[in-house]
Parts: sequence; structure tokens; C-alpha cells
Amino acid sequence: MDIVPITQSRRNPVDGTLTRHSAWRRHTDGGSHHPPGVAGYDRCAMQRWIKRAGRETVRAGATATAVARPLPDLVIIGVKRGGTTSLFRDLERHPAMCPLVPSARRLPLRENMKGVHYFDTNAHRSLAWYRGHFASAPSRRLHERRHGESFTAEASPYYFFHPLAASRAAAALADTQFVVMLRDPVDRTVSHWAEQTRNGVELLPLDEALAAEPDRVGDDHERLRLGDIATSHAHEQQSYAAQSMYADSLERWFDAVGRERVGVLFSERYYADPAATIAAVTRRIGVTDMPANDQPIHANAAPRPSSVDADVEAGLIERFAPDVARLEGLLGESPPWSRFGGALQAATAPADG
Repeated sequence: MDIVPITQSRRNPVDGTLTRHSAWRRHTDGGSHHPPGVAGYDRCAMQRWIKRAGRETVRAGATATAVARPLPDLVIIGVKRGGTTSLFRDLERHPAMCPLVPSARRLPLRENMKGVHYFDTNAHRSLAWYRGHFASAPSRRLHERRHGESFTAEASPYYFFHPLAASRAAAALADTQFVVMLRDPVDRTVSHWAEQTRNGVELLPLDEALAAEPDRVGDDHERLRLGDIATSHAHEQQSYAAQSMYADSLERWFDAVGRERVGVLFSERYYADPAATIAAVTRRIGVTDMPANDQPIHANAAPRPSSVDADVEAGLIERFAPDVARLEGLLGESPPWSRFGGALQAATAPADG
């Protein structure tokens, strides 16, 4: 008997929309109905179905036991394309860190989960659902007996830019520490565009994508803030320049959770001296430093142009300079972004007359 994947559609009785889903049909005629090149059954599709079913089962169980699951000790809130994946994967190798649920040790996953996105795109879900992503209290006690300490963390880099994420996090996470890692805004913008190009989402060259950004995103930031819409693909994925304007987002997080609970790091310093940056994070949450023999990871790197058009770069520097000057005032220090040295002086110089 053979099993082949088929696709079926079901109509929602409430709104009439069609939902496509995978199903499995058995054949007993020796496989004459198999699609070309498929023998017996589609192993990849079956594996995806098994993984999805496993995740859903684990998620239901974890949500049901949410009361026994402490909220995270650390949330990395951004920025997108700022090194958050590398930082999280480095922290993940700390003996004290408990992975998100389910972990790759429990299900056939390529790697452990990194982010939950509860405070941006999954805000419609319950707090119990969010808690269900973190290790239970008994599991943490067992971890502490083995390693002497424990902590939990997640990294969802859209939190920093989303207009409601800070207030949502403040309402739910009374004791959590937050970390944001900022990157030279020109480099971050180009890297964000390169990532979307690599993923096949962005088809425009950089200069045209930047020109199209205002029309693409429109007033979605305000609509998200007001609750008129729940999500916006353009706001999350195609706001290349807007997500590189850091001052407003940082002020929003400072106001919501308190300046003392937000650690501000810089990607350039992290890659130059990973151990020092990781140590700053572990000390913030009260655990020992990373073992000295662990080598840092550079994860989720996106190929990018070897050079950026000089006019595009100059335009971005001019655009970002006032925001970088505001950021400097907020932090009381100059970011390590050499291309903004002269631009910062120009942005803060008094007007003639």
C-alpha cells in the first residue's frame, strides 16, 4: 500500500475563506497515482507534518502547565540585523541557560528556538501561551543542581521597533532584564535589505527599495499603535531605514520598563570583543561569565554588497545623523560608528545667525 500527499481545501463557515492543508491518501494499485519522482510517499512532507504535530502537542502541554513556568530572566529586544541571533546562540552555550520549549533535544528540530514574538505579532495569544515557552520551575531546579544556576531568555528583534511591544512587555514582565544591540544604522539598513533580497521578498535594488519604503509602510506604525491592525508585513520586513532610527524606540523602552532595565550594547563592540559583551549580559542577569574556552558564534549572516553606492550612503548618513545625535544624548556616550563623526558635529552645530 502506498501513501501520497494531497492538498485539500476547507471553507470556513463563518467568513467563507478557503484554507489549504495537507492530507494523505492511500493507494493500493502499485503507485500509479504517485506524482512524478515521488516513490511511496513524500518523506519531507511527512517529516514536516510530524514536526508540526509534535510542536503543537508540546505547546498544548506547556501552555497547560504555564502556572509552573517562570517568565524569562532576559529578553533581547533588537535590533533586527544587529547581531541578535549571534548573541543569543552565544548565550545558549552558557551552562546555566535553559532552552526554549520545545528544544531540539526533544523534537527533531535543526536548532533550538530563538524568539517567541509574543509582544509583537503574537500578542493575540495568552500569557499562558508565552509562559509555555520557558522551562518549568522543577526543570530549572534540576538544572541548577547540575550546573549551579539557571536562566531563561528569548530574542525577538522586532520588539524594539514595534510601537506596542514595550508597553506590553512592561505590563507582563515585572522582573525581566532587557538588552538591545544597536548597529551602525547605514550597515543595518543595507543588511536588512540584503536579507530580504536573499529571502526573495525584496526585488528592488537598494536605492529603489528605500524610495519605495514610505509608500509601502504608509501609516502602519500609527495603525499598529492604535490597534487598528494587528500586524504589518511592510512595517516589520521592509522598513529598512525606519528601523535604523533608534532614538524614538529607545525612549519608548526607557519610559515603559525603566532605563535601568535596558542594557544598550553595540554590534561593533560585540564582534570586536564578544567575551566582554557576553559578560555584560550575564552579569546583568546575575549569572557567572561564559567559560573562557567557548568560541563566539557569528550566526544568520546575510551576504551583502561589497560596497554601497556613494550617493546612497551619503544620503543615509545625512538622514541618520540627527537621530544618532539624539541617541548620543540619551546614552551619554558616542556610538562607535566612525562614519558619523563629522555628521554628528554638523547635526548638533548651532544654526548660522
